[in-house]
Amino acid sequence: MVSETPLRLSVIVPAYNDADNLRAALTRLADQTLPHNAYEVVVVDDGSTDGTPDVIASAAVAPAPIRSVRLNPNGGRAAARNAGIRAARTPLVVFVDSDVLVGRDFLERHADIHVSAGRPVVGRGPVVAIPTRTVPARPPLTRISTAYLDTANASVPRQALMDAGLFDEGFRLYGWEDFDLGMRLKARGLPRVFSAAALAFHVVPPPTPESFDRYMLKEEERARTARYLLRKHPGFSTRLLIQDTIVQRFVHFLVGGAGLITERNVPVVERWLRARGWDTLAFLAVRGVLTRHYLRCLDRLRDCGLAS
Repeated sequence: MVSETPLRLSVIVPAYNDADNLRAALTRLADQTLPHNAYEVVVVDDGSTDGTPDVIASAAVAPAPIRSVRLNPNGGRAAARNAGIRAARTPLVVFVDSDVLVGRDFLERHADIHVSAGRPVVGRGPVVAIPTRTVPARPPLTRISTAYLDTANASVPRQALMDAGLFDEGFRLYGWEDFDLGMRLKARGLPRVFSAAALAFHVVPPPTPESFDRYMLKEEERARTARYLLRKHPGFSTRLLIQDTIVQRFVHFLVGGAGLITERNVPVVERWLRARGWDTLAFLAVRGVLTRHYLRCLDRLRDCGLAS
């Protein structure tokens, strides 16, 4: 473990109109096993119009080194993270999102990855979806992730990010900007080191009939940015990544109940499954419907010849 000479690091947290989740996220980042002089938290307020500035101001008076960068108007996730990287004052950058909750040893685990590697690497940990801001007492047994870089839970040397050209701000809408940067970091020879102990929890509230349209809109944006990613990195590996293969489409068809579970009934199905303790099935049911919508959007964009 890191104890005698803790590695200094900067945590980048982009935030946009997510005050309640951000408050919980910053509370946990302020309570770490690393000493407060070993890290800083840079919150990038991406033009929020809710109570986000007040949350940041309240958190900044705590002992933990929390400071903020303000973008106005909203620039998108890629621009927000780039602003945070440029503002970072330490050699190592850790990425989490405003709706991600971490354990007390989270930053120490990421520091350990880089101390043990002894060379520039991409540090990764698992991201577990939870329906509320209540972190489960018992972490899941399965802690794997195939994403090379997932900004809900990752760490990269700041200089490596600068050398790779930072995030592509052409990813203005939701999705894939971290995968794009991960592909570029991999091409530059940075190995990915995964630590199951560096666990993060992503707050994903269950859908309701009122909120499901917002989930569907995110999938439409994700389809547009997937086309942009494919234009930047053409080939089968990218098609596999964006789930645009026949096998993947068939699997998602089955996961979505072979068409029986739809956007109309999935909130009811999700609640029924969760009430019986089948949380994984509930998540898969929702994910299946959303992915089917995403793939339909992807097909429409391809037919129209749109790339972004």
